[in-house]
Amino acid sequence: MKRMIFKLLLFINFILLILYMGLEINIQMPCSMSKTVSVFLSSLMLIDASYVSSCNIRDNKAISLFCGLLALDGWYISLSVSDNAITNIAFYALSPVIWCIFIHFILMFLFQGSGYKFKKAANLCLTGTCICSLIGILISDNMFALLYGIQFLASWLCFIFVAAYHRKRAAFVLKAEWKSILFSLVVIIILFIAYCLTTMGIKGNLSNFGVYIPVLLFSMSIHGIILKEHRSFPLSAIFSRFQLLLLLLFGVIICGLITMTFGIGRLSYLLMLDAMFAFIYVCNIILDFNLRQGSGNMVMESKYNAALAQLQQEEQINLEFSNFLHDNILQDLLSIKNMMYKSTSPEIQKIITQTLDHMNSYIREQMQNYHPVLLSKLTIKENYQNLLAYIAQSFPDRHISIVFDCSDSLFLVPPYDIFIYRLLKELVTNVYKHSTGEKAWITLTQDHGMIVLCVKDNGSADTDSLTCVDSSKHRGLALSADRVHSMDGTVSITPNFPHGICVCISLPMKGDASYQYFISR
Repeated sequence: MKRMIFKLLLFINFILLILYMGLEINIQMPCSMSKTVSVFLSSLMLIDASYVSSCNIRDNKAISLFCGLLALDGWYISLSVSDNAITNIAFYALSPVIWCIFIHFILMFLFQGSGYKFKKAANLCLTGTCICSLIGILISDNMFALLYGIQFLASWLCFIFVAAYHRKRAAFVLKAEWKSILFSLVVIIILFIAYCLTTMGIKGNLSNFGVYIPVLLFSMSIHGIILKEHRSFPLSAIFSRFQLLLLLLFGVIICGLITMTFGIGRLSYLLMLDAMFAFIYVCNIILDFNLRQGSGNMVMESKYNAALAQLQQEEQINLEFSNFLHDNILQDLLSIKNMMYKSTSPEIQKIITQTLDHMNSYIREQMQNYHPVLLSKLTIKENYQNLLAYIAQSFPDRHISIVFDCSDSLFLVPPYDIFIYRLLKELVTNVYKHSTGEKAWITLTQDHGMIVLCVKDNGSADTDSLTCVDSSKHRGLALSADRVHSMDGTVSITPNFPHGICVCISLPMKGDASYQYFISR
């Protein structure tokens, strides 16, 4: 529902901005060069926002925020050439809002919506300074200029501090996306030069130019992420790429013919193109809704085959889950039902309570096994600490002192965060089940794209107990090792001096491969 509301709001914004630009064109005839440039740039941003929003089929928050920024920038550019008192107030109000959202967008892009240190403080700083700047508009121009300058400085300092504290994550993102960012920078420079040349004679052509240009720095990265989802444009479920281009070209020609026939001017032609893309966008919204509801009638063969394969996988999961419910849950429920006839007995009531408590714990455990939940408000370290505490509670008779060495700023992109979660759970559970020691040491690091997880204990077992015996006795560890090897990682089992075993897993965290999961959050 939130997805549909956002897209409908974006569509309404599209229509309102087209109407506003149309009114401005009719009031100021003939239009100046500044008006022509503003309509052209606003149209480009609106069209791009509608395209990116349509392709965001996984509803990633960072990409949605990028679309919102483009929509606000479209208004900012249109209002910048207006002399109306009311529009001037709206123009000034957009500056702090855009800047606040832009810094939020960069942080969300870096951390992919996951938790990080000082997140609440950063959000408070960005939101608070933005509100203060908006209040400054109501006081005086000088007060607004002062508060907006403070916001600008505080926002950058806040971002630099968070990025410096989590420098490994920032370095990883820049390393993975440096080509896209560099290409975006070149495009920005070219567009900036072209803008300066075309508006050289316009007064104030460069005022507040930096407010709406920085968002373009990550535009190529966002579009690169969008393009990783092949054929994600909803209309591509019906039309091929060639057919879409043909329909688009046909629409552009029709708008051009109408313009020449009625002699309504080049700006009116741009508005007609905007209206055409608005129509395409609302068609995508409707089609996306229908496809998600399963009411699409036209499905291409390749999509059918993909859906069939996915259905088979889902049926296998359903079968496993059905067996789990039958063998582990239903039997306990039937036992409770039979005992209800004697529920007046205190002993029977105690058994029923214990059985229900056991079912509650067991169901929660199986839910974590099927799909571990990492809270986005917590850091990776805090989520893993919760896991260790949960494992300790599962073995009340074992008292093992665990030392967990992990940086507060540890950075793992999906799906590595879930994968390390499963590995950590398997190794620590083995310590509780099989080790005779009383201490365990866990270290987890990520440096230069290499994840290293080491689990040591001071038990009496030796390495032969894990390397030379039948793997069926340690099936979980064997499956984990196979998964690690399939991801180009290594698993080493060595003695821990003076007693115990050390299991060390090294796994490369590949940015190019992991960023395909960026849009799934």
